Amino acid sequence: MKRQTLLIVVVALVTLAADQGAKQWARGSLCSRLCEAKLTSIAWAHPCCHTAPPKVLIPSYLELEYHENPGSAFGLLRDVPGARYILIAVGLAALVLVWSMVRKVQRGRTVANVAFALVAGGAIGNLLDRIYLGRVVDFVVMHWQRRLVWPAYNVADAALVAGVILLVLVLGRKPEAASGKGAGKPAKARGR
Repeated sequence: MKRQTLLIVVVALVTLAADQGAKQWARGSLCSRLCEAKLTSIAWAHPCCHTAPPKVLIPSYLELEYHENPGSAFGLLRDVPGARYILIAVGLAALVLVWSMVRKVQRGRTVANVAFALVAGGAIGNLLDRIYLGRVVDFVVMHWQRRLVWPAYNVADAALVAGVILLVLVLGRKPEAASGKGAGKPAKARGR
């Protein structure tokens, strides 16, 4: 296995493991009791949570509180029939798109590969939730004195955002800046 491929696999697996482990912790620690709820679209039951009081990390700013999001970011598509399947398809398509972008990067390949691995690990973590639970488990809540509240998110979401930011930085660099060549050298005058 090539070093770059190994890097992608390791970072994606670590991201996925951190996400799934954190969600399992959230279900066990942030639920006052679990119940069984039947999903109408599939034959098996999945656990649901009666939310316990939030765990305050930074008073007036950061808490851990269990949420299940059947929609996409910011709860979009929450009440759309079949949204689960649409979001699974969109997640898979986004992975293919990001992978094709990363493959085109010539310089800064290691950073691009880490970016893709973060996106892949995060996307797969949320896809697993959608496939097995029908919704995504979120538990990190940032707010300002409970007046301005950012929608709850999870480790996968944080990895996705970090990966996309890294990818934008790599794709946005000029070739000279990306390769380190030309730094500190004056530009050549064009022929007269």
